[in-house]
Amino acid sequence: MVDGKSQSLASGRRKSITEAYRSRGRSNSNLWLVYSIKTDRDYIFPSDRQLIHWLYFLESNPEVKSFEIEPPAIMSVDAFETRATELDAKAFFVDGRIEWHEVKSEDNELSPGKSQLQAQAAAASTEGVTYRTFSDKDISPHVRVSLRWLKAIGFAAVLRERSFSQETLALNRTIRGMCSGTVDDILQANFEFDPMIIKGLVVRQENFL
Repeated sequence: MVDGKSQSLASGRRKSITEAYRSRGRSNSNLWLVYSIKTDRDYIFPSDRQLIHWLYFLESNPEVKSFEIEPPAIMSVDAFETRATELDAKAFFVDGRIEWHEVKSEDNELSPGKSQLQAQAAAASTEGVTYRTFSDKDISPHVRVSLRWLKAIGFAAVLRERSFSQETLALNRTIRGMCSGTVDDILQANFEFDPMIIKGLVVRQENFL
């Protein structure tokens, strides 16, 4: 039986997906609905490059503690005017650093003369944070490893909002007792549990991502 909370989450996701689909206009790029372990929430990405950027530079990056996708607009002054400009992401690092990210498709979209980029770079300088831009040239080399992460994250996504305390205790004991090893070694050491659950818990471990 589906409870009210589950129905609310499902209807909310359907609404978000519908809005994202309509906002694409005539674009035929892919839409991706994903779950983030780091932030424990869903995101919708309107293109493959946005997905890979999130997977490689944010979600699976061990130096990134947390992040915001499409954070609130920032106010800045470029060469022409005071304006509000929207970033694609903010990354918050374990060592306290903050990066602002802007993702474009082509290198020519990242030319220094672009007013949006000037405004974002100026605001980043004022705030004392790092400003990074990404084009397909930066993203394409990481497609293969990112898609492997996407599969791994899928195991953890099905466990969301469930503790699996017994399996988690057994997994922690196994990891503490291992000097080295593979996921298969962990599965064999916990053969009495559903391997899909153990895989999801391995990915969900705080020190794993």
